[in-house]
Amino acid sequence: MTDRSHARKGASRTRVLRIWIGLLLCIVIQGMPQVAPAAPVQPEPSVDLIFVIDNSGSMRKNDPQFVTPKVVDAFVRRLPSQAQVGMVLFDQGIRVLEPLDFRPSGEARERFSASLAKIDYKGRFTNSAVGIERALYELKVKGRPGARRGIVFITDGIVDTGNARKDQELNQWLKQDLTAESKSLGVRIFGIALTEAADFILIQALATRTGGEYYRTATAPEISTVLDNILSRLTPPVDAPMPVPATSPAPARGTEAQTAASPVARVATPPAVPTPRANAPAPAVAPGLGAWYFWALGLIVPLMAAAIVFLMIVYRKRAAVQPAAAPPKQPEAHLEDLGGVLGQGTPVLAITKARTTIGRDARNDIVIPKPTISSFHASIECKNMVFYLEDQRSTNGTRLNDRKLEANMPVRLKGGDRITLATFAFKFVLPDQIPFGETVMVSMTALEGPESGSTMIIDLNGEEGERGLITCLQSHLLQLHAMGPKYREFAGQYFNYDMLAIIATKAHQNLKKTQEGGDQYCAPIVQGKAFYLVCSLPVTISGAADWYGLRYGGFTQFIMKWIKSPAYQAAQCDRLCVVTFGQDPATWVSLTIVPTLQETEPVEIMSVDFLNEAEKAMLALDFDRHGRVM
Repeated sequence: MTDRSHARKGASRTRVLRIWIGLLLCIVIQGMPQVAPAAPVQPEPSVDLIFVIDNSGSMRKNDPQFVTPKVVDAFVRRLPSQAQVGMVLFDQGIRVLEPLDFRPSGEARERFSASLAKIDYKGRFTNSAVGIERALYELKVKGRPGARRGIVFITDGIVDTGNARKDQELNQWLKQDLTAESKSLGVRIFGIALTEAADFILIQALATRTGGEYYRTATAPEISTVLDNILSRLTPPVDAPMPVPATSPAPARGTEAQTAASPVARVATPPAVPTPRANAPAPAVAPGLGAWYFWALGLIVPLMAAAIVFLMIVYRKRAAVQPAAAPPKQPEAHLEDLGGVLGQGTPVLAITKARTTIGRDARNDIVIPKPTISSFHASIECKNMVFYLEDQRSTNGTRLNDRKLEANMPVRLKGGDRITLATFAFKFVLPDQIPFGETVMVSMTALEGPESGSTMIIDLNGEEGERGLITCLQSHLLQLHAMGPKYREFAGQYFNYDMLAIIATKAHQNLKKTQEGGDQYCAPIVQGKAFYLVCSLPVTISGAADWYGLRYGGFTQFIMKWIKSPAYQAAQCDRLCVVTFGQDPATWVSLTIVPTLQETEPVEIMSVDFLNEAEKAMLALDFDRHGRVM
């Protein structure tokens, strides 16, 4: 008998066995008494909640008894046990009083109360924008998937930084960018305006655009009632399923009009269950049904068990083992020993584990045998393809760039970050990514027209084409001048008028090619130790990030492609300057500067318009209101 005959015979036996088991199951199910399914137990919904509390001086006048901290403390005690809660305090700056964590109890309760005591209402200004942004960051990094996320925003005033123009920019940032991000993260903002002096328009905009709610309170004690209302919105009671009657009695004559008019009448009422009379005969039951059922059940169960065992043996031999999906590979990363603390033999320390510990103790993954290093000093952990640095309550501290870290508070790392453990410095490096430690993110600049707020389209066939491109680039460089002396000096050195004229000539040629061919064109220019790449873009600025993603896998990959190219390597330059022009329909320009030589204070600039959301998340970029990396 051939293998094919064996296969047909095996398949036939399997089909017969399936049919036989199906018939037996039908018999068992038909004979079993019908039991109404129990209502599923609804789990208590998880809640992630951040308080954003105003600490400006005006709050002392409106809350002289410091009722707000007491009300918040009492409210947190009433939260569900699985809730996560955090607090951010804002005035002219921000302080994270409590990172997002599970509802405190025990020792954590004392710490939580101590944090509330830090509310002193001594701030000079009211920068609520940075408070909301910091709360969103906490929820984005530590928020749980599926949790109901909310921000409770408590303030008695308006955005006030002492600079009217800056206040206007912050208001726009709040109403547009931050509300859009809140909505995308599923975060609802609940605004509480304490007294009539609060900015109701802003608070209402934040609430309505994120699906939250806004409240007016005349005094601080009223906040308690508002918080209870917010909790009911975040944790609504689970409605019990309404019983559905088996049959609905026909409506009595004369009640049809009432049923149609009354919404309450539309709900069918279950028929009344008749009360059994005394000595009433029991309902008749088919004779012998119970005995027959249990006899069949006793015979069928062993047969079904044997059949299942047989099928398991057969299919175990035949079924192909499906390989488990491989987890995503952790990005390549390492630390560079900037001070030579570990000697000449180990200048690079690879980060290969999901959690890498650093300290003096030999049990650490990276051992630094120095007295000022704690036994377990710090850790670097990779979560969702992003790295985090955390100080492990070290004696002499951990610093990230110029910022001292709080103990047990993970902070996201970017390529190029400088990590200092006690007095020993290391550089965090992501080899496959551009260093973003000190990068400034700038947006494109459109060519302005003579009228205020208008933009211009350059006629590429006209006489003023190249002149217009120079003017456009000069306007763009004003963003660098506004950033300080280092950037003004850089612009003057690398983008003098002669260099602008050379760039404009190449850009004019590329834009005409793009207009005719509908593709991107790039022209390299080597000037001293700078490698200029003048490019045209065939899409609008709003579609640039998606275009780079489809063509190169992202704008950062486009940059890396050129840095690794033979042309750049042969030029032996210190920096890559990418100047990109396009028409949207107004003519615009954007600048990207990537240093490829280690410098003490490098100038790093990236066009934020070209980065997609995946790149921003992967590179751990967090922006302030100017678009700069925080």
